Amino acid sequence: MIVELHNVTIGQQICGLSMTAGDGRLISISGQKGSGKTTLLRTLLGFLPVDGGHISIDGELLTPRSAPYFRKRMAYVPQQLVVPDDYHEVPTDYLSLLKCAVESGKMLLLVDEPSEALSAAEKDEADRLLHEVVQRGAIVLAVNARNADNTVEL
Repeated sequence: MIVELHNVTIGQQICGLSMTAGDGRLISISGQKGSGKTTLLRTLLGFLPVDGGHISIDGELLTPRSAPYFRKRMAYVPQQLVVPDDYHEVPTDYLSLLKCAVESGKMLLLVDEPSEALSAAEKDEADRLLHEVVQRGAIVLAVNARNADNTVEL
């Protein structure tokens, strides 16, 4: 799988971003608060449009019409998952969500940073899980990932 961004502009946060990520890569997305890290992940999921440039996955353009197809090939770990109080079938803690994403077998993981601080042991476990899926050949785009192959600064 190859994910390519060509001169992508999203609102006023992201302007002219270009990058390529291939199989077995962990890419860290970093930047100041409000720089567009989560916005970029939401755009890759097809929930937000690009205002300029384009995004392609395996050479096919990511568009509002193609986004549902591509989402079937992705796993997404949000900063925080909120579910109704009486709904207990979905884990809501960050590491459980990350484990579910890794175990999904998807070849593209989009991982936002957790909204709450993780302990040193939890950070180590998150790193281990991300590297496990990368070793399987998946692409991981993770906000503020440690030990990344490359970093995209927003």
